[in-house]
Amino acid sequence: MPTRRTAGARRTTSGAPGTRTAARRGSVPTQARGSGGRRRDSATTPPQPPALRLSEKGNDVGIDPHKKTLTASVLDRRGGLLGTASFKVSGDGHRAMQAWVAGFGPVRRFGVEGASGIGRHTAIYLIGAGQDVRDVCPNRTNERERGRRRGKSDLIDSMKIAREVQADPDVPVAFKRASGDAGPEERTECLQLCHQARRSLLKSRQHLLNEAEALLCSLPEEVRAQLPDTSEVRPRLQALGRADRSLVTDRAGKLRLELLERHLLDIAELDQRERELTFKLAALVAESGSTLTGLCGIAERSAAELLAEVGDPRRFASEGAFARFNGTAPIPASSAEGDSEPVRHRLNRGGNRRVGNDHGSLPRLDH
Repeated sequence: MPTRRTAGARRTTSGAPGTRTAARRGSVPTQARGSGGRRRDSATTPPQPPALRLSEKGNDVGIDPHKKTLTASVLDRRGGLLGTASFKVSGDGHRAMQAWVAGFGPVRRFGVEGASGIGRHTAIYLIGAGQDVRDVCPNRTNERERGRRRGKSDLIDSMKIAREVQADPDVPVAFKRASGDAGPEERTECLQLCHQARRSLLKSRQHLLNEAEALLCSLPEEVRAQLPDTSEVRPRLQALGRADRSLVTDRAGKLRLELLERHLLDIAELDQRERELTFKLAALVAESGSTLTGLCGIAERSAAELLAEVGDPRRFASEGAFARFNGTAPIPASSAEGDSEPVRHRLNRGGNRRVGNDHGSLPRLDH
C-alpha cells in the first residue's frame, strides 16, 4: 500500500506485499508501515543502534549493495515483505540500517549479494555485530523472470536476495568460511589478491601478444623473410631487433616497428611481474600447510588457485556438495525410475569452471 510522504523520504509503491520507504543520506525513515498496516515511528540515526536479536524463527534480510548505497528488504517467516529502505554505505548508514531492521523484530540471517566484493564493507559490519551473514551470488537471481515479468530494480533484487537465504539454509557463509567462523581470513585474502592480479597480468600479456601477431603479419615481405619460420610470437619479436629495418621506408611501416619494439618491452615487464606473483603464491601455499602440491599434476599455481577459489573446504556439507560447486557432479537426465536412482545423466556445465579445470588436470588412474 502507498505510504504518506514525509520529510526525508520519498513515496513509492510496489506490487509486492508491504511498502517501500527509501531513506536518504543514510538516515532512518521517519515513518513506515509494516505488513499489518501499523505505523512505526523511529528517530534519526542513533549513535549506538539496538542490538539485533538472532532467532531461528526470525526475519530474513536481503541486501543489494552498490558503491555508495545499499537497499535492504526484510521478510517475515512466511515470506511477506515487511519493508524496504535504502541507506548509505558508511558507518552512519550501516548503523541506521541496523536500527531500522531491529524495529521489525528478531533476525535469523542476512543475505548480501557479492559479500566478498562490492558488499564487503556491509558484510564486515554485520559480522562485527554478531550476525549470520550469507554470500548470495548474483547468478542465483532468476534472469529470465527478471527480464520477462518484473524487470529489475533495487527493490526487486533485495527481495530476491532475502528469499534466497530464506529458502535455502545452505547458502554459503560470507568470505568462504565454514559454519561457526566469521569474517575474512587474512591468508586466504592474500591468496585471492595475488591470484587475481596474476590472472589480470596473463590477460594483458595475451592481449599484447595478439596485437604483436597482427603487426608482424602486416610487415613487408622482405622483413618477414628474416624472421624465424614459427607460429610463436616471442621468437619473431626477438629476431626483429636483428633484422634489417632499412627495407621499411614508409611511415606506417616504421610506426609498426616502433609499436612492436614497445610491445616486446611491455611483454618482458609483464613476464617479470608474473614471475614475482608466482613466487608469492608459492610462499603463501607453503605457509598454508596445504598438501595439494604433493598430488601429481598440481603445481603451486594450481594449488593457489584452488585455495583461493574454494576457501575453507569445511563449508561444504559433503563430497557431493563440493562436486556441485566445481561442476563435476553429473546432472540427472532420466525419469520413470520410481524410488531407484537415475540411470541417465548429462554433463554439468555449471559450477566454478576454474576449479573444475584444475580438477581435470589430475591424472586418472584406471584399475
